[in-house]
Amino acid sequence: MVFRTSRSFRALVSLTPAVFLAACGSDYPQTTFEPITYFGRLQNSLFSNTFWWTIGILVLVEVLIVFFAYRYRERPGQPKPKQIHGNVKLEFLWTVIPAVIVLFLAIPTIRGIFEMQAPPSEDALVVEVIGHQWWWEFRYPQYGVSTANEVVLPRGREIDFQMYSADVIHSFWIPRLGGKRDVNPQPRPREGEGRRINHLVYTPQEEGYFLGQCAEFCGASHAIMRMAAVVVDPAEFEAWTARMGGTPQPAVPQDTQSVRDTIGASQRPAAAPPAAAVAQATPEPAPGSLEAQGKQLFTSRPCAACHTIKGVTGGVLGPNLTNFGARHYVGAGAKPNTQEWVEAWIRDPQSLKPGALMPGAHRAGGGMGPTNLSDEEVRAIATYLRSLK
Repeated sequence: MVFRTSRSFRALVSLTPAVFLAACGSDYPQTTFEPITYFGRLQNSLFSNTFWWTIGILVLVEVLIVFFAYRYRERPGQPKPKQIHGNVKLEFLWTVIPAVIVLFLAIPTIRGIFEMQAPPSEDALVVEVIGHQWWWEFRYPQYGVSTANEVVLPRGREIDFQMYSADVIHSFWIPRLGGKRDVNPQPRPREGEGRRINHLVYTPQEEGYFLGQCAEFCGASHAIMRMAAVVVDPAEFEAWTARMGGTPQPAVPQDTQSVRDTIGASQRPAAAPPAAAVAQATPEPAPGSLEAQGKQLFTSRPCAACHTIKGVTGGVLGPNLTNFGARHYVGAGAKPNTQEWVEAWIRDPQSLKPGALMPGAHRAGGGMGPTNLSDEEVRAIATYLRSLK
């Protein structure tokens, strides 16, 4: 028995370094410790300030506990300790010192809160963030553009995220950009009352692809309600909005920028696209190609009733699929955007994302019956969608 216990203990000790080393890897795509915005760095500085004060207090208290436990331990033949009433100086010190520490925590925290809640500048890019079960919609009212699950942002320009929900409470969080905000359903406004939405305002300062997710439990597929920020050069951002069929729109006052002031208003069709949108329509597939067959199927089946593809269809219930082929994932992060997984999504989305409202080839969904697409038709539609770049 002693031998077995000793062997188990040695095995546990030998595994301990491996456990600690496993936490030393550098590939953490959703880390909060490498922010690309001042907002994120400010958050980190506040956390760091609290952390080091807490660690200092912890070390001091533990050292004192060990010292007093050893120094005043009971010894054989030791007389009974002298009883004292108290020590006014010590009591004064351990009241004043915590109060001073609280000041060192509170002052930078309060200052940081005001900085993080500062209103956006007049030239900030407005991005409306609408949470759905279980995907993200992003609208750019200044460009007449909307997209889904991947929000494209220009490096170096201030972003004003205006967030609300089409159904239940969600939470928007892209850790490397910083900040986390609840995305709430819009209550029915009282007469004369403006919108009640949450904001996040920050400026991305580094290009890249940054993952995020819903951080508030919102139903069966909450864990697969992901999103990403794609930060690009300003010129590339303008090119992207052009490919999406958008043109800059006239500026409007901040308090009237959106007309979605009631519950479910995000389900209304967006404003009519500008005339330039027709010119920016998706290039026509080659006649007789698999992409052409997929386009014909997409526009003639229920797909067109729910999804928008600029210059092709104008559905508003589901995610906008313009430029779908350039996205990294299908189903708001459910699976990689490969031919295999796009076909699997079209064939049976509810097997990949429980509760999805989209009907499958042989399964109803969202109040609609099955699409009854054959495997060949599914392959053609998937090929067409992945060609939209």
